[in-house]
Amino acid sequence: MKRKLLEDEINWQETHPFPIWVEFHIKQLAWELDREGRSKEILETVVEGECQKLDKFCEILCTTNKNHREAEKEVYGTDDFFYEEYKRWKSSHERYIERVRRKEEMEKQKELELQRKLARGEILKPEPMDLGGSLYLEKNLPKAKQELLLGKGYKRLKISPFGTSGAAYYWVKTRYNESKEHGFFCYLIEAELKRYVKTVTLNVNSGPDVVFQHKSKSYCFDVETGENKTRNPAYLKRKFTHYRKLYTQSFILVTSKKLKYSYNKYGTVVTRSTFSEAIANIFQ
Repeated sequence: MKRKLLEDEINWQETHPFPIWVEFHIKQLAWELDREGRSKEILETVVEGECQKLDKFCEILCTTNKNHREAEKEVYGTDDFFYEEYKRWKSSHERYIERVRRKEEMEKQKELELQRKLARGEILKPEPMDLGGSLYLEKNLPKAKQELLLGKGYKRLKISPFGTSGAAYYWVKTRYNESKEHGFFCYLIEAELKRYVKTVTLNVNSGPDVVFQHKSKSYCFDVETGENKTRNPAYLKRKFTHYRKLYTQSFILVTSKKLKYSYNKYGTVVTRSTFSEAIANIFQ
């Protein structure tokens, strides 16, 4: 005999494609798979175990008169606070999504205001830089000089330094362990800082990419292209936790706007269009 749905199940299914208990266990599985430091083998084991539980759960519903709560208790070991737990999670998650949405909207408004100030001339629009020795603007270089730089290991990069104008070609002197985009923004930050301080340190093997001091306080910049975010998130967390202990303020310049909200939890995130203003604010 097929059991009848409970009233709260019927109410849920009026507005949702899946029964509430199915959606809840999907979320639980997602939480498990999203935990840091898990190998591919462990993740496969988690999925396989969940599939076995789901098969057993469906078998009980189809072959017995037990309702889903009784089936869950047998398979998953859940208690009678199932709906309350899910509703609490959903309410909390919706508040989190709303906070993220508001933050994104505020960031968009800030960027629009910055663009308006640039257009009105209230903020000096930086010109593309030609940093002798590390970074060269191609249009200023004769062909022979470009060939010389190529022979010395310089790399050619097309990029818009501040995101406020069209892209131009640059020749970048990269260190052994970095991409040309990473090197470009390290040199750009260094040049901007040297408008205010004499000593700026660029690290290669360890520590933040750029370090400087002002009024006996230490600050740092790290350039993030997004590679470490997917390749080694645990290292990323340890690194920025360490920086927060050592520096008054830790800035993270993300090379793509899409990365902004992925790094907010680690430090003060700036983009190519906002980092100059962030630096200026330190020295006000």
